[in-house]
Amino acid sequence: MSDLSGVTPAFSLLLFFLCVAIVAVKRENIIVPLIIAMCFLPADISIQVMTLDFYAVRVVALVALIRIYLSGDSDRVRMNSIDRLFIFYNVLGAVVYILASQNKAGAFIFKSGNFVDSVVLYVVLRNAISSKDSLRLIVKTFSICVIVLLPFIIFEYYSASNLFALLGRSAISMRNGEIRTSATFSHAILFGSFAAALVPILWAKYKSSGGMGRLVVVICCVFFVYTSSSSGPIVVLAGVIFFLFFFRWKQYSRQLFWLSLTAATIIHFVRESPIWHLLYVRISVKSGSTGWHRYLLVEAAVKEFWNWWLLGYGDLGPQWHSKYWSYTHATFTDVTNHYLLVGVRGGVFTMLLFVLLCYKVVKTLGACSQYQDSVEEQWLWWGFAVMMLAHCISFLSVAYFGQITMLLYLSIAVGAFALDELNEQREIEYCSPE
Repeated sequence: MSDLSGVTPAFSLLLFFLCVAIVAVKRENIIVPLIIAMCFLPADISIQVMTLDFYAVRVVALVALIRIYLSGDSDRVRMNSIDRLFIFYNVLGAVVYILASQNKAGAFIFKSGNFVDSVVLYVVLRNAISSKDSLRLIVKTFSICVIVLLPFIIFEYYSASNLFALLGRSAISMRNGEIRTSATFSHAILFGSFAAALVPILWAKYKSSGGMGRLVVVICCVFFVYTSSSSGPIVVLAGVIFFLFFFRWKQYSRQLFWLSLTAATIIHFVRESPIWHLLYVRISVKSGSTGWHRYLLVEAAVKEFWNWWLLGYGDLGPQWHSKYWSYTHATFTDVTNHYLLVGVRGGVFTMLLFVLLCYKVVKTLGACSQYQDSVEEQWLWWGFAVMMLAHCISFLSVAYFGQITMLLYLSIAVGAFALDELNEQREIEYCSPE
């Protein structure tokens, strides 16, 4: 028995078209329908069959996986340390979550769906990236999607009406009388974070190739961040601008990392309040933002550390709202911090693996940028490095779900491909005569 509630004819038609495109296009172009799905398919609309939810992302991922394996393209990619780290992080998180859950069967079904959303989708994206031309195609496809999105966002922002109601996304968010655009995304902060994360690769293309059209695409993304009316994406955009400006000194990235870590540690111990009070309460860009809630969330995580560090909370979830902010009458603990979400679902070891994965991807992409001879390729890799850094900043203010997770897995897959490129170049240098 299936449930098609919420599935519109336009949604079904677009999903069908993208699945056909995935099967029909050449391997080097399979990334194009996947990116279109990221931008235009609402992630929380699903076809329910029995107890199973077939979200658009899962359908696209499964179709792409079948197409890759039936065509014999899966043999072209060899797993490296980033691939193994990603898979191990997901497997450990799933095992720990199931062990800690009260309803083992329900937890297993939930994590099975997450496996398709994460590992299967990652394998698909990893196989879709075969050369530097794939990276250029990614940037080009996103550029076109941004231009197509522009009139929809303008209409939503100025009319308080979402044209993507045709695809089942009709909700409009407002705060303090201000429209918060979300396009096909589940929440405005996710849309704003998505747009902010695209700025680095689009700016990198503009810096390496020039052209007014490419600059317009970057401005469109900045406009999307503004219309999302969320503090988090604005802070991410500020961080992106800083790291893009840092391009000419990228060889000092390691020193910047240790300097930032040392400064954060000193500030934490010098101030009367912890550093997360400075981050969430003192630094507030938009009025009415929920920075205070995020501060309380981190405070609760620290105080309750010994209750979640080993196995997390499983399907019960943290019940911090009833203990630390019961006066808000919240019905659940909204974990709006991706690092903490990973921790409370999989324990501290899963969280540390996730942090290590992010660090390794950023480090690899940055090293790959430094390794290039041409400025164009330096900017290409640096753009993706800053994109991953944008995710790392976003994790402090939002827990990822929906389409933006596809962009995250794409960023990690590019990092894994960059590691292949680095290893190949170093092997050639090692084998070549002096």
